[in-house]
Amino acid sequence: MRNLIAIIFLAFFITACSNSNDGKVIYLVRHAEKDTVPKNDPALTTDGVIRSVDLASWFKDIQVDSIFSTDFVRTKETVKPIAEDQNKKIAIYDAKDLEAFASQLKEMKVDTILISGHSNTILEQIEALGIERPQEKISENEYDKLFEVRLGEKKVITHTYGSKYKE
Repeated sequence: MRNLIAIIFLAFFITACSNSNDGKVIYLVRHAEKDTVPKNDPALTTDGVIRSVDLASWFKDIQVDSIFSTDFVRTKETVKPIAEDQNKKIAIYDAKDLEAFASQLKEMKVDTILISGHSNTILEQIEALGIERPQEKISENEYDKLFEVRLGEKKVITHTYGSKYKE
């Protein structure tokens, strides 16, 4: 009986001490092409809407557990087709505190997360997760990158998506 209790305790201890982020994958994408008006919170252009549908197609065989977006029309519209396809709600996050958001992401008990952000937040969020940024910056006209962060491996895989780019 003592051996059984010791084995159960050991199994519980190993499970509790294992890294819950080993299999966690976080996808980060910059919003798709945006309109120029209104200046402070524009919607997507026609090209941007097409790109958001292409992004949903990219995720057709990937089940997303949680979707996050900043509270801007363009970021929410970028991931809306995925949210609709997978019957998920889009949660809003504050890009002004990326360290706190990174902690929240690491503590989540889900495996696959999608984040829609901006050219000046995506790479910074990757760094806040404790991983080296895959490129120096995202240019103003660069909308085709999808960053796949594998937390357990501490690595980033950069994908290119959109109707102009087929993998």
